[in-house]
Amino acid sequence: MDWLAVFYTSLPWAALVGLLLYFIKNPEKAEKWGSIIAKSLSFLSSRIERFSVARDIQSDINSFAKKLRFGSESSIVPYGVRVNWVKNMTREAFVKDGKVVIKMAHHENQARNFLYATMEWVDRGLIPESRNLVDKSILQALDFAFINKTLIESKRHDSKQIFFDEIFEPQVKRGSLIERYCSILGELDKIGLFVGVVLPEYALLGRKLGSVIPDEKVKLETIYFFNMLEKLARKRHGKDVNPNYVGEYINCYIVLIARTETYAMYGLEPYLGFINKCCREGARSLYVCAIGDSNVSVVKRIRDSYEKSTKLSCAWEKTQSVGDTRSIVLHLESRT
Repeated sequence: MDWLAVFYTSLPWAALVGLLLYFIKNPEKAEKWGSIIAKSLSFLSSRIERFSVARDIQSDINSFAKKLRFGSESSIVPYGVRVNWVKNMTREAFVKDGKVVIKMAHHENQARNFLYATMEWVDRGLIPESRNLVDKSILQALDFAFINKTLIESKRHDSKQIFFDEIFEPQVKRGSLIERYCSILGELDKIGLFVGVVLPEYALLGRKLGSVIPDEKVKLETIYFFNMLEKLARKRHGKDVNPNYVGEYINCYIVLIARTETYAMYGLEPYLGFINKCCREGARSLYVCAIGDSNVSVVKRIRDSYEKSTKLSCAWEKTQSVGDTRSIVLHLESRT
């Protein structure tokens, strides 16, 4: 029976080690539990309360950021966040040790705390390598759309209300270019392409050009690419739209898997044939996109078909919930 005694004695230690390893691998979860514990003790002092609020903000933002680091893609939001409370100081944010450090005053309204932290995080952390390369109006729309998405994903509806009442509506005029861009990004987000195509492709631009000093030629190309995305967002059912953009700096092909009957009748051949045709035309970046469980499974079969390809590599795939169904984006990159 000695082995039973050893087993029961070691069980708590094994559980503790397992829990410790889990928190090391998922630090945002440790922050969330730290926030919960501190919140239960917040009646003891205002300092503990502020600690709880900071950890709660960090946990939600860092959890959302982690979802956007899929496969080899980490340049959309490469930084986490850390909140430091200061007195009587204008908000300040800077990057240190892989995090956006935000120094800000603590508000009694926790919705404001979360909103202001999110805004500073997005301003420093969203596609940081490309921010000086993207047209200013497009960049502003990307920021607004991403702030909105962060608030929705984090279920911060009170923060979202403040964002629209005090930030978005006063700054964005009806009928303005930025409003139009935000509307387009909203339509693309409904089909999983905001996170799946738009942000990765703009992020890729920064990785390609590195420390190049931006000029109007580069920024114009970001506008032309967005114009192509607008046609895709406004596409009507049954009407074909060319979803490809080939420029000097942006080279993007989008393959839409939309009709389940195509696969039922012809299998993968039409899709593989089109992808191979794109490669012959010089495609460097391809996004295979689909909505709905049946179409998602087709994309996964396409992925399997290119696992041993010498022409294309499967960089990453991203599955998202859109409405009451799923979407998927498979990113293929040219090996040449």
